Amino acid sequence: MANATFITSTGTASNTLAKARLPRYPKQVLEHLLGVARNAFDEQLPFILHEAELVLARTPIGSDAKQEDARLTSIRSLGAGSRTFVRIFLAHIESAMASVGSNRLATAASTADAEPPPVELSLLDDDEVSDDATLDNMASRMEARNSLGLQLMGLRFGVLAGTPALQGEYLPLGPHTLCYALAEAAAALTLSRYARLQLFQQFERSMVEFYPTLLEAFNARLIEDGILPHLSFVPVRVRPGSAARSATAESTAPSTPPPAMFETVPLRSSDPGEFAPPPIVQVPPEPSTTATDPGFSMLQTLLDQRRSLLSKLRPGARDERVRQLLQHDDVLTGLQRMRAGNVSADSVNEYRQILLAQARQLHGHGVTLSQADHDTFDLLVMFVNQLQGNLRKSSIGDALVDRLKLPLLQMALRDQSFFVDANHPARQLLNSVSQAGAKWLPEEDLDPQWLGLLQRAVLTIQQEPDCTVDTFIEANRTLQSGLQAMTRKAEMAERRQVEAARGREKLEVARSRAQIEIARRTQGRNLPEFQTALLEQAWVDVLSLAHLRSGDHSDAWHQLLEVTTRIIDTCTDGSQGALPQADIECMRSSLEQVGYHAEGAEVITQHLINGHAATADSCQELLSKYGNQSRLGEGQVAAAAPPETQLSDQEQLAQQALRGLQEPVWMEVQNEHGQSHRFRLAWVSAQTGQILVVNRRGQRIANDDLDSLSRKLAAGQMRLLVDDASPTEAAWSATLDSLKRFGHDADQQDPEARHGD
Repeated sequence: MANATFITSTGTASNTLAKARLPRYPKQVLEHLLGVARNAFDEQLPFILHEAELVLARTPIGSDAKQEDARLTSIRSLGAGSRTFVRIFLAHIESAMASVGSNRLATAASTADAEPPPVELSLLDDDEVSDDATLDNMASRMEARNSLGLQLMGLRFGVLAGTPALQGEYLPLGPHTLCYALAEAAAALTLSRYARLQLFQQFERSMVEFYPTLLEAFNARLIEDGILPHLSFVPVRVRPGSAARSATAESTAPSTPPPAMFETVPLRSSDPGEFAPPPIVQVPPEPSTTATDPGFSMLQTLLDQRRSLLSKLRPGARDERVRQLLQHDDVLTGLQRMRAGNVSADSVNEYRQILLAQARQLHGHGVTLSQADHDTFDLLVMFVNQLQGNLRKSSIGDALVDRLKLPLLQMALRDQSFFVDANHPARQLLNSVSQAGAKWLPEEDLDPQWLGLLQRAVLTIQQEPDCTVDTFIEANRTLQSGLQAMTRKAEMAERRQVEAARGREKLEVARSRAQIEIARRTQGRNLPEFQTALLEQAWVDVLSLAHLRSGDHSDAWHQLLEVTTRIIDTCTDGSQGALPQADIECMRSSLEQVGYHAEGAEVITQHLINGHAATADSCQELLSKYGNQSRLGEGQVAAAAPPETQLSDQEQLAQQALRGLQEPVWMEVQNEHGQSHRFRLAWVSAQTGQILVVNRRGQRIANDDLDSLSRKLAAGQMRLLVDDASPTEAAWSATLDSLKRFGHDADQQDPEARHGD
């Protein structure tokens, strides 16, 4: 890589500014810069280590013992190695500053005078190659975001080193040096491969906002020390008379961005001995950047109260510099340019930083957003951060929301009603997409057809470089059409499950009634064991079927009960005489109706009639042969769970609430691992206590009974939901609540707002 030699030669702690062979004045300037860097990184680096430690602590415990030991060791090393890490990081930077310019000159001389060294091929460790690629990519991204500030600092370092302007890889305080200082400091800790990558990611995430400010501080310090104090950036603008020549040149030459020139401009100051930056006139915003939606104006008021309160809590954090406003159309053009260049960022706020950095490079000075555009960014930052906090990391829904950040930003800047209209097409699409990443969504509910609809909708949005409301309307129309078809299919499946559950309820009621009638007739009577078993099995099925067909008040039911009474009388008292032939035929046909073959029905009938004369061996043979006969409705009625402990008063109240449900309801239930999943309680039987729980596709889930749900509801391990709110709706409600709390706190601190005029 380009700066491998630089890092090797300057990355030793022994090369310090005190030992550097530099003139007194450049050394003094570098010492001032090192002081700025030391103050900044002494505070920032421990924070980065702490964030990486939190990420590792939140990582689920793995099944591999070695990986788990490596994770715990990495956590301890990050917590205990903060001082060592900061010391090595700053030592690397100081070593690079002490060698400023020497490596570039040495590299140039060796390139001009010496023959190229022979090429030696060797195998590298995979981790080493991967770390180098990761650091190079990080440095390149940081350099792209801060190109103007780095060019200014490179020119000033060229003055210090007595060389032409230093390029990014040779800048002692540039991204490449910082990234390799990070690698050298990380090598002193005991970190796993995964822990190192997490540390690198936290460093880059922190540098998105931290490094531009630090870069300005470095340049300001150099200006204070008199290093090119008049240096400014002036973009080359095409003169009106050269339009024809420019058109001709564009037709014959490849398209290239306009060159940028640096020049020194004398600055005026009230004190002849001091210099001040040129005043920047603040341009009023265009009418299109003002808030036109009353609801958005209310949100702006809440944001102002939030900023006001935060400024009181963090004095000095607000940037009071006057900057030129970036016009609304230029903001949209900049975002469209990002889409065309496939610029990616981890957050909406990072997109704002990239936009302002590119605009600063284009205009030659710092710019700022109009108030309406600034508020749009802030609202979307809060909203998306809250939303992604509600999603499972690395889930499909989280990835799809990430791909929608920049299109949503483009659309929200055009249409402020996105924040106030819950039925906005972009909000509806985001509702559907976010459900695929909800923390309460079980893995088995990820239907491939559903995910395909979501992915096609997001792809439609991504293929439109200039996202408007119409783009979301069209994508959402197609998506909702497919989702409605899937919803109808799930409703039909749920309806069939409810009908089947009601059938099982009727069968259980019928069987319970049959068992009660037989128990009432056999109470106090001494029946042989095998006859009792035949009555409780085969004849219960007969009575259950009769009850299902005819009900309590039918003649068929009462006639069969009379036959039952005569059978029991015959079995217990031989003096009653033989059963009438009509009863025998009724028994035989009834047994055949509940699934017994003709032979089996005849054998059971004869044993019930003449059981008192049967031998023990014949009874045992009969039970072994027909005792396992398939029962009526077997497999349809859930086996009764063994009773646990008696329900407490609170659990009984919870069960009454569940039994009283008139309509299906969504519920969120915690499993044994503490994870909450949502299911639909589609039906509860008021008679038998049977329940029907289905998933999002209308498929039955038989994991709980009414008693277990009652216990969970009473213990707070389950809650009934008013509706199945998506993570998007929950995130926006949380965002509004947060803003309103800031507004309330601001009113509490402001006596005039509290008491009025």
